[in-house]
This record gives sequence, structure tokens and C-alpha cells, in this order.
Amino acid sequence: MNYLKEIQILKTELTLPLQKAKILLEQTAGDIPAAIALYHQENIATIMAETKCEHWEAKSVYDHFNYNVEKAVKHIYSTSLTISVNGERDKSERGMGYLISALDANLNNLPKRSIFIPIEDFDQYLLENFQSVFPLYQPQWDKIEPHFNGTTSNLFDLTTCQKIITQLRQRTFTDEKVKIFIEKIITDVEEKLSTCTYIEVYGNI
Repeated sequence: MNYLKEIQILKTELTLPLQKAKILLEQTAGDIPAAIALYHQENIATIMAETKCEHWEAKSVYDHFNYNVEKAVKHIYSTSLTISVNGERDKSERGMGYLISALDANLNNLPKRSIFIPIEDFDQYLLENFQSVFPLYQPQWDKIEPHFNGTTSNLFDLTTCQKIITQLRQRTFTDEKVKIFIEKIITDVEEKLSTCTYIEVYGNI
């Protein structure tokens, strides 16, 4: 079936190319409400795949920006994702902690989503591994810093990050929530390392 009438109706509901409208209707046997629902599902899946965010966040931001995928992705990239042992969702008011971001060779932020780790989780499970690689050259200050600094920027090159990841993988954690937390951090950092020059750990203590 060519669904000509349904295509016209669908195009009044959604801003999309003729071919896309046709494909959606073919996939839903001409059911317009189902085609609209599928269109939104696919867009939310695209946002999730690109930003690595959860479904609830992708849908919330997608709805907020009136179903504009590009604006939704841009907004999510401009915010950070909280990763904690207890799996808390993001809050408008965050406490103390550390922001982990990807930087290029000129120390500019890359379009990779930053993550925020609450101070209690970072200090208990990550701090000793990040501290262990110091003294370390810090290009933003152009000098070797003797200690990890919880109040400002700390930069780690790719080799140093791999060393920290190796140390984390060698540690033994018995709590399942902590294991999941550590694996999420490692996965995020490794994904950032594929395109960045430095990982920044910025403390707001």
C-alpha cells in the first residue's frame, strides 16, 4: 500500500521527510498513532545512543525541546551525568564532588559528556588511585604538581589514565554496588580516551 492519505496526515503531525513518513507507516501498517509513537521511540533511542544517557533523561529532555533531537543532544552534552555507588539520579543542587571531562591537546572540552562523582564515593573508592600517580606534570599550570588537588583542575594524559584503570581493575571490591560503580567509571573514562588527549578531574571541594 502507498498510504498517500496517511502520509499527508502524518506530515501535518510531524515535521519529517516524505520517505521517512512512508517508512513509519509501512512499519505500523498505516496506523498513524502507532507511527507517531514509533517516530518518538526512534528519536529517543538515537539520543540515548549518542549521549549514553538513560531513557528517562532522554525522554525528559526530548519532550522539553519539543521533540528536537539535535537540541536535546546538545543540552545533554552541556550537562554532566552523576555516577554514584547508590545510583542516584541527577539533582539540580549538587554537593561536593568531582567532575570528569575529556579535553583536547589545547585543553578545550570535547563534546563528550562529563560525569560527576560525589565526594564520598570518589574519596572512598577512587582517590588513592588518582593520588598514586603524583607527582605529575600539569600542562594547565606548566609545572609538576606534587599532589592531587581536590579544589581545582587535575589533568591526566592517556598513559597515566591507563595506569589508573589498571590499578582499579586489580583492586578487590566485595560490594556489588561498588563493583558496578567502578565499572561505570572505567567504561566512561575508556570511552573518552578514544578521542581525547587529557582527562580532567576537577574538584569543587
